[in-house]
Amino acid sequence: MRVRGIVVAAAVCVACEAPVSHAPPAKLTGVRVVDLIPVSLSGETWQDAEPFLALYAANPQLMAASAFTPNPGGSASATAPIFVSDDGGDSWTLRNTLPSQVMTADITHAVGGNPPVLYAGIMKVPGFPLNELKASDFFSPATMTLQSSRADIDQPFVRTTGVGSADRVYIGLNDFDAPDGRTATVDVSLNGGATYTSRRIETRGTLGQNGPSIRPAVAQDHTVYVAYFGWRSQTGSDVTSDVVVVRDDSGAIGATPFRDLLDPSDHLPGRLVATHVTIPWSNAPTLGQERIGSTLAIAVDGPHSDNVYVAWADRVGTGDIYTVHVRRSTDRGATWSGDLRTLTNATDASLAVSTNGTAGLLYQQVTGTGSTSRWVTRLEQSRDGFTTHQDVVLATVPAATPTFQFLPYIGDYNGLLARGNQFLGIFSANNTPDSTNFPQGVVYQRRVDLPTHRLLDGSGAAVAVSIDPFFFSVPVLP
Repeated sequence: MRVRGIVVAAAVCVACEAPVSHAPPAKLTGVRVVDLIPVSLSGETWQDAEPFLALYAANPQLMAASAFTPNPGGSASATAPIFVSDDGGDSWTLRNTLPSQVMTADITHAVGGNPPVLYAGIMKVPGFPLNELKASDFFSPATMTLQSSRADIDQPFVRTTGVGSADRVYIGLNDFDAPDGRTATVDVSLNGGATYTSRRIETRGTLGQNGPSIRPAVAQDHTVYVAYFGWRSQTGSDVTSDVVVVRDDSGAIGATPFRDLLDPSDHLPGRLVATHVTIPWSNAPTLGQERIGSTLAIAVDGPHSDNVYVAWADRVGTGDIYTVHVRRSTDRGATWSGDLRTLTNATDASLAVSTNGTAGLLYQQVTGTGSTSRWVTRLEQSRDGFTTHQDVVLATVPAATPTFQFLPYIGDYNGLLARGNQFLGIFSANNTPDSTNFPQGVVYQRRVDLPTHRLLDGSGAAVAVSIDPFFFSVPVLP
């Protein structure tokens, strides 16, 4: 994530100790956790952070995933890889199809069409321009087609929906070339990416830009919600922000979209879900070696577009670093609940809602302190707005090792989606092959020696611990 036009100091904090449960997490039937790194890359030690996942609705076997993964061809490579699976996530292979030197910066993607079409938004290396891409067959080795490109953007975030025979593509992004510092933008295509129109969604004054996270969500009736941070002022490394949600009831097809949800305080587009929250901006290894400042997620109940959830992270008090909040609206964003969940020392919140209305919350939280601290990755499910919830611990791994190679350490975001009776998602974490780190079990594609907790290369030699992306599936609560 980038900041332009303001000065933000790096703030280094010490993680506060959270309560640690010593009881082993329950093991549930039907849960899968799979390390995506294929056996051909068993010797790699890269920091494969900031993962993302895309699903093909018509065929549950077909998926695409990504992370900060370099092309194994090395420094001369003109393309970067994505991961693909044709067996529902049990196994993954690489396709070097992204037009970016060796690897990408930020990347997200979504699948549309029939047959499956992959749309991607990437920050290309070198120079980090936005590339909006399309692949008619994402299992093909052919390089993805460039549909649009421009400079000075951050964190493209892709969602799609089909209308008749056409795909609509929505790419939330922070556009530093937007006028008046109102950088929150959605690039909208109504014709499968053939053309894009940049739609500005901020209508209030900012401190010179909005926050990096601009997150769209699309319901089955083509209602589009977008959540963003309205950055209003700054003191040192603390940004005072509003959490804002806009809505468009007709899929953003009009000349002035995202104007269907007004706030009663000023009658401007964009409902203020929370106001004057403190976002501690730290582009330094602040929380379990991770930077903080842009955690934001939104999800809509697909068949029931009046039901929508939003999550973000801010600092609550002097003893807190970063707390995730979850809120809900049941009237199309007009009014919002108070906090349904508050999770201290947590980040990378992702939300999804299954077809039966079950809400899923994925997040990663630091517990403990210093050399004993751990990143705990957890999926919570709830049928009653998080009054009660079922928790599944997917990973609990050392947070102090390996030492970060770059930031983000595990990612500014991960991914959670719902399909049928499954929550499907992806996260990055320490890859030590120790079964106690993965309470629901784990499958490695890369070579490992589980009894000795060692990673191995192709020749059987030991390999240093690193950060890998992990796919998971969890049955939805009935």
